[in-house]
Amino acid sequence: MAWRVVAIENPARLSVRDNQLVITQEMESTLPIEDIDALILDNYGSTITTNLLTALATKGTTTVICDEKHLPASVLLPYSQHSRQAKVSRQQLSMSQPLKKQLWQQIIISKITNQADVLRARGLDDSTLRSLANDVKSGDTSNRESIAARIYFDQILGDATRRKPIWHNAALNYGYAMVRSHIARHITARGLVASQGLFHHNELNSFNLADDLIEPYRAVVDMYILENVAQHHTGDPDSSLTKHDRQLIIDILNYYVIIDSKKFTIKHAVERTVESFIECIEVKEARKLLLPKIAS
Repeated sequence: MAWRVVAIENPARLSVRDNQLVITQEMESTLPIEDIDALILDNYGSTITTNLLTALATKGTTTVICDEKHLPASVLLPYSQHSRQAKVSRQQLSMSQPLKKQLWQQIIISKITNQADVLRARGLDDSTLRSLANDVKSGDTSNRESIAARIYFDQILGDATRRKPIWHNAALNYGYAMVRSHIARHITARGLVASQGLFHHNELNSFNLADDLIEPYRAVVDMYILENVAQHHTGDPDSSLTKHDRQLIIDILNYYVIIDSKKFTIKHAVERTVESFIECIEVKEARKLLLPKIAS
């Protein structure tokens, strides 16, 4: 089973030989492709062969290309070879509006509950968010998500608003991007139509469904950044991410959450979420959706 996340942060030539990723810099190193869950290219000086891209896709590896701000600019995903692709996509496209709204309700309840758990873990007041989570209607027609978000980010970031371009914002965006690309990979691998979302419907976005399913994972990312990255950041709060910061954030897929009353890494929790989403579509029951909880 693939488990490595490989980040290439210095110029290198990347190729394939005998099912091994070959990294050629001053010296040559190799890694079994079957062990690589994601390959991240985070520099402008690397070259990669088409043979390697094909080999990575064949093994189901996600390839992420970053921009000058070290944020993912492109995600290369294997073309779906799932045996039930036609059936799954057909069922997804024929979902009823009530089922979509009920699924979105479950997602938002989970998102706000996880945000409340982050506040509680930080010793902050979580009562308002708990109340909002209990008041989410089908389709979140009363917009409890945005109300909760304002309260939540005001508390965990203080004067630093969510959209202000400071270190915390860059760290959160990097973490979200890592999890989003992993969700997108499993969506396409299971034959779902990635552009067909429940709530997100941007016609220019190929991964609306990933943007739906990531919502409960966002607070998990926040918790990981606060616990495992922010306390190690020694630079100015308004500075950009350091190489060390990015290395810590890349490991987020190995962070543990609770899903279906069991402990899983985010990497494996995402698989459970996507599989349960397909089950919801098949049996037309929103409560089958398995979503993450903050692990205490």
